[in-house]
Amino acid sequence: MKAFIENPNLLIKEFNEMAAIAQKKAFITIGIELQKKEIETLKNYRGELCDLKKQFIERNLENEANLIYCIDNSLLAVQYELQMLVNIKEDKMSEAWGNLVSAQVTYGTVVRNYPFKFETDNGYVERLEMYEKLLFPKMLFASVGGIIKKSNCSICKEPYSKCEHIKGRLYKGELCVREITEMELEEGSLVDAPANKHCRMLNISYDGKIVDLLTLREEAQTANIGIANSGVGN
Repeated sequence: MKAFIENPNLLIKEFNEMAAIAQKKAFITIGIELQKKEIETLKNYRGELCDLKKQFIERNLENEANLIYCIDNSLLAVQYELQMLVNIKEDKMSEAWGNLVSAQVTYGTVVRNYPFKFETDNGYVERLEMYEKLLFPKMLFASVGGIIKKSNCSICKEPYSKCEHIKGRLYKGELCVREITEMELEEGSLVDAPANKHCRMLNISYDGKIVDLLTLREEAQTANIGIANSGVGN
């Protein structure tokens, strides 16, 4: 750890090596057993990063803690990417979509918060976008609007309107989130470009059939026309 404190570039170098190895296995043709093994390797390494971040926080090294967040979540995005490919091979298409969206959202927080000069032109954002265009059909999403009555800051737990933290920013290695606890729903609509791509139409009904939008498989007539609205755990 002392070496990482004195020279954060060593941590960045180690991350680049880990990411390069993992992404060599992020292709549909790679053996599923190798991809599953790489997912476990990333999980274990991220656990070590979590311990390191705690030590940085204890020493009040905020930039370094924020760096750990970005490295951890960059690897988490690759982990989601690998899990998406595994899901596809296992014919778990809903889970595959969820993991792709989680990869996009997770990496987005990294791009917006990297504490040092960020090498943005690595093509990873575009890589994830291409998965969406090439591997999945065009889908419909749900969007809701309403009046937020109560919300808290995830950092200080105070009412969000009264604290000084800004949602989407890092504070000592933690992302500030506005936690909505009470909201008055005003409207709901179907959109092509939603704020939350987890919130999608699951199936449609036509010609007397209920069909899954991802697989085009017919579902039982007892199935409900539904909307998904959940992420995938890490």
